[in-house]
Amino acid sequence: MLKATNLRKEYGSLVAVNDVDFEIETGEFATIVGPSGCGKTTMLRMIGGHLEPSGGTLELDGRDITYTEPQERPTSLVFQSWALFPHMTVRENVEFPIEARGENANGRVDELLEQVRLDPDVYADKKATELSGGQKQRVALARSLAYDPDILLLDEPLASLDYVLQKRLQRELADLNDELGMTFIYVTHSLESALIMSDRLFVIDEGEILQEGSPEEIYRQPNNKFIAEFMGDANVFPISVEGRDGETVHVSSPSFEGSANVPYSSKVDVEPDHLVVRHDDCIVEPELTRAMGMPVTIVNILNHGNTALVEIEDDESGEEYVAEMPVDRVHELGLAQGDDAVLQWEANKAIPVPE
Repeated sequence: MLKATNLRKEYGSLVAVNDVDFEIETGEFATIVGPSGCGKTTMLRMIGGHLEPSGGTLELDGRDITYTEPQERPTSLVFQSWALFPHMTVRENVEFPIEARGENANGRVDELLEQVRLDPDVYADKKATELSGGQKQRVALARSLAYDPDILLLDEPLASLDYVLQKRLQRELADLNDELGMTFIYVTHSLESALIMSDRLFVIDEGEILQEGSPEEIYRQPNNKFIAEFMGDANVFPISVEGRDGETVHVSSPSFEGSANVPYSSKVDVEPDHLVVRHDDCIVEPELTRAMGMPVTIVNILNHGNTALVEIEDDESGEEYVAEMPVDRVHELGLAQGDDAVLQWEANKAIPVPE
């Protein structure tokens, strides 16, 4: 298990990582996610020993590694830029860390290439410059695995790849984590990557961990408005709490008519200020047929494959919202730009959150 206690990094007066505590179990696929400049890469580089903390401790299986040199700790880092040696073949790139330890590769390269879905008969003798972006990423991954690390650190390694290739490699990384039983710590600002691959997420902003949990838990039970919006596809409405009964709050809002009881089981012991409804939990229809809703005008309808993004505007406030609906349902209802309609959702799909 990797454990951080009061881990901190300062650059002069700037606090990049602010006394964070976390634990990552052996074999977990943990993802640190947050907006650009939030401190996630700084955390990763301190774990790998490439940055010295300003304070706090890092322990691996009970052993203090806070100031252990990178080459002496059982971690390996996959860079976003791949960092392959262009003058070397694929085989030579993967052999490099093995031979640097004074060991003989003895067929290990073929095994590693097969692990990352590259046929050694086809790719081992190619120069790095002859590879596509996806192939380079796989070689960089194989080279990092050649260090035989206990923890693989991945610094947005898929960011420069096209969307289709990203999706494929996301699945392959998750599968590889299961196959190897190795701890993976992944840094990204891509919500899709975080949700698809991870056992556990750490959402950070301004150097602090705001919430940790499973992808589903954080998506469905965010601790605050920032996390709800950052996790994507969120319509957010201001609310007033009229009463509370256990894990249910009775809420009203100037944005929608009437009031309703909605589930509220937040771990944060404060009253909610906003109601979050995911785009795909909303529907737009000519009349109100769900528990909660508001009159709107359809501003635009955008095709999104099998679904359509129905952009609407609140008739009272002018605020804009989105409902993601099946294309067939949009056609069935005959929805069109300029129509008056009702944006609506069921009460159990609403997520109350504090500011």
